[in-house]
Amino acid sequence: MIYALGIGSNSNSRFGNKLNTLKFVLKELDRNNIKVIKKSKLYSSPPKNFKTAAETFLNAALVVETKLKPKNLLIILKKIERITGRYAYRKNTSRTCDLDILLLSKSSKIMINENKNSIEIPHPRLHERNFVLRPLLDICPGWLHSEKKSSIMRLHKSLHIEDKLYKVLNTL
Repeated sequence: MIYALGIGSNSNSRFGNKLNTLKFVLKELDRNNIKVIKKSKLYSSPPKNFKTAAETFLNAALVVETKLKPKNLLIILKKIERITGRYAYRKNTSRTCDLDILLLSKSSKIMINENKNSIEIPHPRLHERNFVLRPLLDICPGWLHSEKKSSIMRLHKSLHIEDKLYKVLNTL
């Protein structure tokens, strides 16, 4: 199966700074038979809707290939988040690592709600977030959002939110 993933961090982990943490995540994906096919550029953006001060985020997007079904992929992604030190899943808080399944090739809407692991594909707020759409634009501009019936490129062009997003010189 081919997936698009969102990857981000806005706090250091036991693996070092945000960039080193994201590089560790790439190695963990590989160790779990999740092959990275494409990587976007890396972007920096301020935290959105945080009640307390927080560091800027580093965000990127990946296209990956794996035999894992969405539920099992989600379990692996949450395990990787925990390894980096993310334990609390509260909205609008700092995180050592944030991994999201954004899109699945050839799919309609998928919803899974089990215990603490819930997933909705396509990601329900994907079309509202420049820090998600811009990295996706780097690697899969023609990918069709199954619910919006629009490509990533069109969704990005129609985005009415002007988030401050900066391309980072470092790469994953």
